Amino acid sequence: NALSGVTGVCGTCHNGLDTGSQAHYDHANARPGQNALRVPPGDASILSAYNAKAGAASFNPTALTCSNVSCHGGQTTPSWQTQTANAIDVPNACLKCHVSGTTQYNSYDSGKHNRHITAFGLSASTCKRCHDEEKVNVSGHFQNLATHAFEQPASETVLSGVRYNGSGCNPDAGGLTGCHGSKKW
Repeated sequence: NALSGVTGVCGTCHNGLDTGSQAHYDHANARPGQNALRVPPGDASILSAYNAKAGAASFNPTALTCSNVSCHGGQTTPSWQTQTANAIDVPNACLKCHVSGTTQYNSYDSGKHNRHITAFGLSASTCKRCHDEEKVNVSGHFQNLATHAFEQPASETVLSGVRYNGSGCNPDAGGLTGCHGSKKW
């Protein structure tokens, strides 16, 4: 189980491989050298609904990672055996999922992002100039496993002071005068 504390819901991502027993869970999550129950991971069949735009979702039993999973931005996940529940610090790790290109329609190359990256560099602090770190952690952007879809439109992560209207912004009107001055785009 890639998500610490989320037991008994393997069917959310995996198709037909969970026996539903506590022993199955204990074996899959035993730690090498710390638990005699440790067995190699089996194949993980990921529901096709979670396939990323770039290809079919897959599990690498050697690295203990998943790739091409839509709800992970189409990126390779951290190892589920060695990482903690907070392996991805969402407000500060934007670039774990948002990358250059269009692997999952989540590229930072879209819109006016390149202008800001050129001016301020590629980092989470640049993202937080316009995106509200409190809003990116709400159910629907990253944390909701009830569905493979993201219910929260990206526009809802934008700071209210940016005054984004869906096609442009006017940060001057929102009180962010040091950002763009009176220029509207």
